[in-house]
Amino acid sequence: MDGELAGEVYEELGEIWCLTFVRGVDGREALRRFGAFPETVAPRTLGELGDMRLSFDAGYPTVAAVAEVGGWAVVLEPDGFEAAHTLLEAVSVGSEAVSVLRHDYASDHFGHAVDGVLVTGFDPGWPGRRWGVEPDRHGVFSEEDDERDAAWALALAGRLAGGLPSLGALAEPWLSAEFDPWFTPARPTERLRGEGAELAAAVASAGPGELRAVAVAEVRRLAGLIGVADAPGLEEALRQAGEERFPGVPVDSALGGAVRGWLRLASQASWSLNVDQYRMSEGERQRGYLFGWFTAALRGALEPDPVAGAHAALSPLVKGPASLKDPAARAAAIERLRA
Repeated sequence: MDGELAGEVYEELGEIWCLTFVRGVDGREALRRFGAFPETVAPRTLGELGDMRLSFDAGYPTVAAVAEVGGWAVVLEPDGFEAAHTLLEAVSVGSEAVSVLRHDYASDHFGHAVDGVLVTGFDPGWPGRRWGVEPDRHGVFSEEDDERDAAWALALAGRLAGGLPSLGALAEPWLSAEFDPWFTPARPTERLRGEGAELAAAVASAGPGELRAVAVAEVRRLAGLIGVADAPGLEEALRQAGEERFPGVPVDSALGGAVRGWLRLASQASWSLNVDQYRMSEGERQRGYLFGWFTAALRGALEPDPVAGAHAALSPLVKGPASLKDPAARAAAIERLRA
């Protein structure tokens, strides 16, 4: 029965979705762990969420809906994948979480994390390739095993969590919200590679204090370039990071509101190119891209892990648009890190 229901849910949800099961929390707490915007929490049908997700005026928000099944909160990201690649470990802190991603245009994914640590992860299409601290906890597979799919992975998740949402539940309104991983403890995933090899080597050679100082200095430089250095709360947050204090940025704070606005502009710039091309001028779109780079760098500067934070904060020097790259700033960062 688990496999039959998993197959039905798999087909009903469409081509791209992520389901994440979080043990022992209610729906509101699960949404909070995803970085939900409090004033957007409300019951919505999955159709309404789909309309929000594709709305320029709403900012093409990342959305999630939650149901409660057998002591687990089941969080659905329609047309989304944050829990599969960014949020799973952070969501599992103090509990455990299992996620399944179906993505017909990329790769499916299964992950199981306990108290902030990834236990097992794999692509169902390559079940013999597994990672995590206990990669074989849910079975041993060889490279020669037949390909599986997200329906098989969903059945496995349902067995671990003790149940799946019914098809009838999918038609009902779910508690839902706009969210962004920026407002969670999830560790930044940006890495300096390729062209950034010299900068990455300098990061690897530096101590925590210099890593934080260089990350903060780079974000200050970027803030000046794009004209947001006087954003409310920004300088105080950077000062605290430089002093190795990381209280986080509340989503409903003044700086949180500014970050949400910047994230919204970045999302509109990215999504409108394919969905509502004429709602933004090319100049507006390019400025929106800058805010995408800036918010990622800022999140790095505010990250307690100095190495992960430095990689994220310094990435615009290597991978960003020409207006954010500066050979002199890059050379200065390398020199300071090596010193």
